[in-house]
Order: sequence, then C-alpha cells, then structure tokens
Amino acid sequence: MPSKPKNTAILLTAILLTSIITPVVLSENYNRTYNCNAQFGLNSHTIYVSVPQSLYEYYQTKTHIIRYENDYQNFVTPAAMATIAENIRNMTFTETYSDEEFANAVLTLVHEIPYVTSDVKYPVETIVDNQGDCDTVSLLAASILKAGGLDVVLFYYPKAAHMNIGIYLPNKPYSTWMTPPKSYEYNGTEYWMAECTPRAEWQVGDQPESLAGETPMIIPLDNCEKTAPTQVASTLDTPLTPSNITINLSSPPIPFYYEEQNLTVSGKITPAVPDANVVMYLSQNATAWDTYTTKTDQAGQYSFPWDFTKTGTYYIKTSWSGAGNYSGADSENLIVFIGFPKIQIQFQTREYSYILGNPAIAAQELSIRQGVKNFLNLNLTGAGVTLTGEFIVLKSGETLSNVREPEYRIGDQPLRLPDNLIKNDQFCLLLQRGNESNYNVNVKALDKDDVSQMQQLQGTKTAFLNASASVKENRWYKVTAKLSETEIIAELRDISGNILERMVNTNNGANIDEIGILIANNTDRAVAFKNLEVKALNEPIQPLDGNVVPTNELETVMPYINWAIVVASVFTAAVYILRRRKTVHALKS
Repeated sequence: MPSKPKNTAILLTAILLTSIITPVVLSENYNRTYNCNAQFGLNSHTIYVSVPQSLYEYYQTKTHIIRYENDYQNFVTPAAMATIAENIRNMTFTETYSDEEFANAVLTLVHEIPYVTSDVKYPVETIVDNQGDCDTVSLLAASILKAGGLDVVLFYYPKAAHMNIGIYLPNKPYSTWMTPPKSYEYNGTEYWMAECTPRAEWQVGDQPESLAGETPMIIPLDNCEKTAPTQVASTLDTPLTPSNITINLSSPPIPFYYEEQNLTVSGKITPAVPDANVVMYLSQNATAWDTYTTKTDQAGQYSFPWDFTKTGTYYIKTSWSGAGNYSGADSENLIVFIGFPKIQIQFQTREYSYILGNPAIAAQELSIRQGVKNFLNLNLTGAGVTLTGEFIVLKSGETLSNVREPEYRIGDQPLRLPDNLIKNDQFCLLLQRGNESNYNVNVKALDKDDVSQMQQLQGTKTAFLNASASVKENRWYKVTAKLSETEIIAELRDISGNILERMVNTNNGANIDEIGILIANNTDRAVAFKNLEVKALNEPIQPLDGNVVPTNELETVMPYINWAIVVASVFTAAVYILRRRKTVHALKS
C-alpha cells in the first residue's frame, strides 16, 4: 500500500492538452456493476454505479501525497459515495441487525474489486480504475459506510504493510469463522475489524490469520472530506438511464460600472429536472479545478454569473450528479480566452491620456491593456496539420473615454498611457510550417503590425483570411484550417454549415508556410472554443529497401526479446523496492 506524490499540474495539463489535440466530444460516464449480498448471501442485489468523467478528473488532480498515517483520512469521501450507501441501506434496513447487515453488504461490494498493487487512490478513482490494493478498497468501504451513517476508523498495520477498517456496531457481530470476532478499542469505543481485500468472503469481525500477531494503529476519520463537487450515480437492481447537460457562454449587456462586468455560463439538463445541483468546473492556465454550484429552475435550466478577474486561458465544463434512475452527465469542454478582463475608464487631458491606478503596480496595470499574447501553442510532426472547431466571440470588456469625472480611490493616481502603446487586439488562428515535417499551431492575439506583415506576404509565403467582418458577437461559428505541402484550406461557416468565408489553394501549397485566420479584432473580446481538434497528418510509411530479404521475424528478434524481458524484470524489481520500501503485503492475492 505505497503512496507517491503526483505532479497534479503536469497531470491536469496532460488532460487538458489531450482534450485540445484530440476530438472533443460529450464526455462518457464510467459505468460499473456490482453484486451485493445480505443475509449471508440469501438476499442478493445488483448495484449499478455511474461516475461522471469530470468527477474522476477532479479527484485525479487532488494531492495524493501521504506524509503521515493520519493523511489517509483525507482520502475518505462519504459525500461522493452517498447514493451507493443509500441503495445498500435500502437492501438492509428491514433486517434485525441492519447496521451489521449493511456493513457486510458493503464488504461484498468492495470484495469484487480485483486486487492489484497500486498507489493510494480516492474512492472515485478506485471505482473507475476497477482495481486496487488494501488501502484503496479500505478507503472506498470506509467512505460508503460513513455515508450510510456508521462510525468507522482505519486500521493500519505497519509491520504487515496492510490496512483494513474498524466499524462500531451496537451489538457484537456474528462470525462465520471458528474464532470469535475481533475488535479494538479507541477512545472508549469498540471497533470491529472488517477486512476489505477479496482473498476470502470476510465479514465484520473476521480477522485474517496473518494479522493475529500485530495490533493496528487506529486512524480516526474526524477530518475526512465533508463535501464533494458531485456524487456518483447509483441504482438498485435497475440499470441507469443516460442524461444530458448542455453548456453555453454569453455576455450580458455591458453595465456602466466596470466592477459588475462578467460573462454567463448557462445550459440545460435533459430530462428537465428542477432544483437539481449543477457544478461548474473552472481551471485557469492548467492549474487545478475550482468548483461552483447552482440549481436548475423548473425547466431544468441553470446559469452561472462568471466574474473573471484576469486575462488568460480558462477551461470550463459543467456537470450534474443525476437523479432517480438517471445517471449524471458532463457538458462539453469550453476553452475560453480572455483578452481584456474589465471595462477600462480612460481619461483625457490636453497633455495626455491616463487611467487611474496604483503607482506601485503601474507596470502590471498597464500590461493588462496590452492584451494576452499567446493562448495556445502546439508543435506537431507529420505531413501536415489541421485545426477544426467551433467558436463564439463575446464582449468581455470595454474602453470608455471621458464618460465621467475620475473617482479617486485610496492609493490611486493618474497613470499616463504611453504614446506608443500597442494593443494585441487582433485575435488569430495560425498554422505554420517549420523544418523537417514540423508544424506549429497557435491561437493567439497579434498587434496590427503582425497582421499587416501577414497581409503583405499574402499569396507568397502566407495565406491570410480576414473572417472578422463576418463574425457577429454571441453566435457560434465553425472554423476549419489545413496546411500541408499540397493543400491550403481555410473556411468559416455558420452553425448550420453555410460557408461565410473560404480560401482554398491546391496549386501553391509547397510555397505557403503559414495560414492566418483573423476572427476578432479587439482586446475587449472573449473567444471561446468547443469541439476543438488539432492534429497532425500522418507521414507516409517508408517502403522497405528492395535488397532486404524476408526472414522469420520471430526467430530473428527472439534473443532481443529475451534480453528485454530480463532487463525489464530487473528494472521493475528495482523500482518496486524503491517505491514500496515496505514488506510485501501479507494478504497479496
């Protein structure tokens, strides 16, 4: 049951870049089915579980570091497992010893998860991965039991490098083994042992023989996770029915005071479920997810006012947990580029133009007016590169001049605007060819000089499409671009597929090194993408040399395979020892 730190920033970046480079479609849930028994196997039911992809990714990006044994309680997540606990409770609430029957039923569920040595995981990860070792299944069982109202602790055995759980019951449990049930006391409460690994059909009170000589360290769960963004969906004996959630982005009417400026994230759940919880996941610049919650109205519609504070790149999606027999669902991913975050009040005198701000951070305040330069920069290798996706242009800020007398706040002074202030106010998609089948894709803001240079090279080294005149605010459009040695394509279509702007060149592709598509020409715009796909065209497979004589490939490579197996085995053993640094698991199956 080892643990190791995960670089969550790298992991999230990989997830987000994957969603950019590959086709972005509606996320599919992870669905699992478990057999759950009560009354010593006489009462059998099926538990259907569905986990939204967003919830899985949320827990993947949380810290997985264990510094002290008490850190294990951070991985117990009752709120996320509430529906599973409710369904198992419905199986057992009529039983005479309902708490014991509930606990045993939970054990039958976690015993179905295949035993595989792994690092510590959150319960949602264990369900999705459908594998784990003693600590991961113990954390899952503890989460479900706590969600069902039982008092649970973790039992940790340092010498055996093992973990199981302790459960408080109002009565002494019945044991199917010859030995009496085993318990340990903690703070005046007796906790009965419950083994969660699948080696045998353990029930509450059963103690594996290999643990008989060691008293566990008891880890209370007072500080386990209290809330979760959403829950896994679960039903008893009836398969879950899929649902759907949409997402849209819009800009409200521009208010007079810039402090109130925001965008609106909205959508609808189908079927229309009123008063349902909807969570918005928000990540800026590939860091970690922030979550915000709202409820649907009577028509199943939801809305989030998004008061952004910084320029940059944002990743947004929404999710709901499901209800009744409906599973939860995730929306599409939105990639939002904010170039100008707020309304800027610009005052003018006879001598100069200025804005109000703090002199101590004048450079930072003035840099905001420059806009954000690079949003997306990908390098790909192949015979060419393509970009497709849908985008919308929204009002996200504004520059107002002489609208009213300046209102000085504490610490504010007039900050003079440089005479040569250049805004990155031309929002472009760029596909560029490098050397040796290397291509670069940029989604970025350019200044007027950059755009002017591309226009001057039009037809020689650059293919430039000015689509900004055809783009209206608050409307979705489809864009396609392809750059290869034989073909140059740039298209703008409306959401119905009608061509608005088009540029095709199949005769001069080898001479064109760059495609530029201008889609917006102000830094006070936000540009959002969905279904964005960037990919390289595969290089042709090189034919074999004509002098190569065909041979028995297996005979030829077998010595190398044998050596590779030996080297891999030694390497794996070394990594295993370094990572584990503990004795071999006593109950390894």
